[in-house]
Parts: sequence; C-alpha cells; structure tokens
Amino acid sequence: MRIRQVPAYPLDGIKRAVEAGRYAITRNALEGAAVLYLDEEDIKAYVLTLQEGDFFKTLPSVKRPGLAQDVYKSRNLGFAMYAKLQMGRDEWAVVVSFKREKSP
Repeated sequence: MRIRQVPAYPLDGIKRAVEAGRYAITRNALEGAAVLYLDEEDIKAYVLTLQEGDFFKTLPSVKRPGLAQDVYKSRNLGFAMYAKLQMGRDEWAVVVSFKREKSP
C-alpha cells in the first residue's frame, strides 16, 4: 500500500462510530494528548470537529498490514494538531496518533 491522496475511510463513518462510542484511542494518542494537557474527551471533540478539508494524506498501517491510516490536520483546542485515524474491520474507529503539529 502506498501513500494515497484521498481518505481510505469516510470521515462521516469515523464520526458516527465515535459518537456511538465505538472507538478506541491508542496509548500513543493518549500520551500525545497528555503533553498538551488534553484528555480522551478532548480527542473525541477534536475528531468530531474535523472537516473533509482537513484531510492531509493516507498512509499504510505499519502494525496492521492491509489497513490504512488517514491523517487529518487542523487547528483546534488552541493548537495546530494532527491525528491519524483508522477504521477497523469491525467498524470501530481508532485514533492511532494525536499530536501537536510541529511543521511550519
């Protein structure tokens, strides 16, 4: 799988899963949020405010071959941030990474 210029997963599907409580947040994402003094609820709020125009790129999953991770970048909660989002085969959303955007 190579880098894609379109999302692998519909953003609306990810948001519906999060709203329904069908989501997981990795330890890596929680640690990234904690550095910014943010928590799980802040991550959830961030995902729910994402727009299609915030899409940056899709990458292949390193730990889950055959799955992809959609990267979204936006300014929210006072920070320029990015999140890597993935949908599992069971229709659960996964926040793989959540960090402050450091590039200019």
